[in-house]
Amino acid sequence: MKRILLCIIVYLVFLPASAGELDRYIDAALAQKGIPSSPQSDPARLVRRTFLVVTDRIPTSQQTAAYLRNPDRIALVDSLLASEGFVEKQVLKWGDLLRIKSEFPSCMWPNAVQAFNKWLGDAFRANMPYDAFVRSLLLSTGSNFRVPQTNFYRAGNDRSPAKFSADAALLFLGRRKAPVGWEPFFAQVKFKSTKEWKEEILCLNPDAEQKEQAILDGRNINLEPGTDWRQPLAEWLTSKQNRDFARAFANRLWAWLMGRGIIDPCDDMDGGHAPVDAAVLDYLTDRFIASGFDVRALAREILLSDAFSRSTLSVKGNEADDTGFSHYRLDRLTSEQLCDAICDITEIPDLYSSRAPEPFTNFPAGTRANQVCDGTITTPQLDLFGRPSRDVALESSRDNTLDAKQILYLLNSTVIQDKLTRSPYMKQIAGKDRTTAIKDIYMRVLSRPATREEISAFQKWTQGLDPAFRGRRGLESLVWALINSDEFLFVN
Repeated sequence: MKRILLCIIVYLVFLPASAGELDRYIDAALAQKGIPSSPQSDPARLVRRTFLVVTDRIPTSQQTAAYLRNPDRIALVDSLLASEGFVEKQVLKWGDLLRIKSEFPSCMWPNAVQAFNKWLGDAFRANMPYDAFVRSLLLSTGSNFRVPQTNFYRAGNDRSPAKFSADAALLFLGRRKAPVGWEPFFAQVKFKSTKEWKEEILCLNPDAEQKEQAILDGRNINLEPGTDWRQPLAEWLTSKQNRDFARAFANRLWAWLMGRGIIDPCDDMDGGHAPVDAAVLDYLTDRFIASGFDVRALAREILLSDAFSRSTLSVKGNEADDTGFSHYRLDRLTSEQLCDAICDITEIPDLYSSRAPEPFTNFPAGTRANQVCDGTITTPQLDLFGRPSRDVALESSRDNTLDAKQILYLLNSTVIQDKLTRSPYMKQIAGKDRTTAIKDIYMRVLSRPATREEISAFQKWTQGLDPAFRGRRGLESLVWALINSDEFLFVN
């Protein structure tokens, strides 16, 4: 009953009207700079954008059609934030940051990777408050197989207090350097091996000595024997009074949803980068703290804002604005989004296998790229489109730029051609009336209705071709052409 009441309170705190307050801050900053905002995106583009940003998937034709009949943004956002797709997206994002990888350099090994990913999924599914999430990582002890959070300390060969300090500062404060005096908090951390393959026990060394002075927020901290020296750091870090903690995640989440941080890069907040709008970041920080560090609530407010739903197209006066959120940022699909979208369109899944432990493990058919969640397991396509190696915990490790190699791959890929040739969808659509088939393909690939001009242009194109191209092969060519279009390749 208490949980239900808490959910109701959080919902009331984050009613859609609050999104208007967020937009007032953004619009005021734009007005002060004399920058006009772009109009709102059309419903078809917005539903596709929302699906991709929240779940990493393009909507099905049925989902797009349902939204176009009843464009209820609140219902759309709430349903996606409550979906398994949102959980999987968060597991993927945090897997990048926590460097979840079976083999070098993290060397977590498959059992730990599986356990860690399951723990992350359970945490996000339960909407664990962000402060509790961070404390669970920082204060973990036990087997890396049975207490998966301990793998926070096992990612990489450098398991020194200096590295633990640097990781905590980067992930939870967005700082590239740990504050002076943090290392002693981690001086007790040690590992013991067991007889089970690759299992380790994280424990605290009772004989550890405080060789240097522990410093926290400018104060000297006396670390008492027999206590967990990480405790005062974790309590201070996740406190509601520590605005830098909430501020760092609010900025990071804004970057995930909007394409760039208010302070950018979002994980270099001590690098001399000023916020493009300090008032917006302060507002989001306040809201995050007031919600009890509710990640879904903060995401909901951003997703329901006018800033999120603006067109990617510029208008006169905001063409040069790349930082003020006068229009939505145009970004290429991530490697996982792109590969999974092609699988969804053709109904031919990619196959994934791991070379560890021995000699390999095949993932179930139908596994999507954003469900693999092990940096060791990849494909040439994922690597080509900038999937991070998970060797470092920087957001910049993921490369979403479009280059010549990627364009040539999409134009000439035998993998995509094979998917189209074997596609159950293409077989089914080839039996439909030509106009109906064209409309269906546009909804499936671009998540919008085809225009009359587009239908007419394709019909005229096929009339001048060999009869073989007027049937299924012509429709395959249309799908191929749309996959190679900017409208498909970018979140617009």
